[in-house]
Amino acid sequence: MFLIAKRNIKMTNRLRLLDIRIRNYPLFEEKIDFSLLTSSCVARDKADSLNHLYGNNYTNNLTTIVGKNATGKTTIMKLEMGILYLLFGNKSISETGLNEVLFDNSTVDFDIFLYGTDSILIKDELSISQVINNEQPEFVISKEKIYTKKALLSESKKNLLNFKKSKLVLDRNNLKPEVSSILSPDDSLFKSLISSHKYQAPRITDNTIFTNPNRSVSNLGNVPTEILNYLDSSIEYLKKETIEGSGTNQVFFRLKFKGQREISDGSFSVINSYLSSGTTKGISLYTQILSTLKDGGIIFVDEIENHFNHAITRTFLNYFKDPFININNAKLIFTTHYPEFLDDLDRNDQIYIARRFDKISLTRYSSAKVRSDILKSDVFMSSTISGTAPEYDAYMDLKKATIKSIKEFKR
Repeated sequence: MFLIAKRNIKMTNRLRLLDIRIRNYPLFEEKIDFSLLTSSCVARDKADSLNHLYGNNYTNNLTTIVGKNATGKTTIMKLEMGILYLLFGNKSISETGLNEVLFDNSTVDFDIFLYGTDSILIKDELSISQVINNEQPEFVISKEKIYTKKALLSESKKNLLNFKKSKLVLDRNNLKPEVSSILSPDDSLFKSLISSHKYQAPRITDNTIFTNPNRSVSNLGNVPTEILNYLDSSIEYLKKETIEGSGTNQVFFRLKFKGQREISDGSFSVINSYLSSGTTKGISLYTQILSTLKDGGIIFVDEIENHFNHAITRTFLNYFKDPFININNAKLIFTTHYPEFLDDLDRNDQIYIARRFDKISLTRYSSAKVRSDILKSDVFMSSTISGTAPEYDAYMDLKKATIKSIKEFKR
């Protein structure tokens, strides 16, 4: 008799992301696989920074994608975020940002694997294609099938994501006419599964848009004194106030540095001009991280070290490793150009390496044959794994061109 993973006794069943596979994307190798599942054994006394699903199955709460410039790190993250917004956020393709990275008439296939705390494993097979509507290109879901199977303690880790003997519960191309008639061509079926199982889907947070710092920070409330003191001890307070008026509400932002007069304005851009870029990003990122930690969501951060000193970045990373802080098993997925952060990660399967030769590839560090006694940062910055270190010839060519340009300028 098979044993089934113990059911969660809470009223709400939670969904946990396990794996995303992307196939037939024009810039990628045939398939890219991004998994949060641990790939190696987990000692129970060293599992504090992981999310225990059932049996011997865990997911990482902290995962990074590293690579040189132009190796596709941001594109990979945008595709992952977009497909999760489509499934969890009740958004259409155009509302997810997927149309920013889907750029030709290729049909891109996604396989999304999930675990429900009602002891169900789920696979959503979804294809996005481009069609011409009123002479304008738009993206639609051309195929979608959702499979489920019971989460069995007897099933090996190797077969966890094998759905050959699963149950097909929803097929986009085989729906009842009354259902098909109200389903938009760019909306996912997955919301039906969420509704029928009463799942609480993880909230997805996008911090990759921080090239415009006002976009996130303008929605802040009163910023905690503790984070202000940590980022910039000269700030006394930063507050947002809403004054109700007849018909409209007026928003004011108030900033005060210690020993100075308060600065107040209805536009955050004015307030922002008094703050350093590091303080602005720190406030924004801390606010989003705190919200993610509270509800057990997933936050995506691109180039997490930008505008920060590295001690602040490490503080934020450690929040997701600390079981006393990350009590809801929130996930942080981030990219970085700073290889020393890799040495802060406890496990090799928390690291993915993006490389670009003819096409973009994604390699899990744990699958690379690397000596365990070598620092991960040294591996990345050396030629141990090809395609990770800056090219020496390119460096020398740039140096020669710079010297030549300066000499010509002196003439």
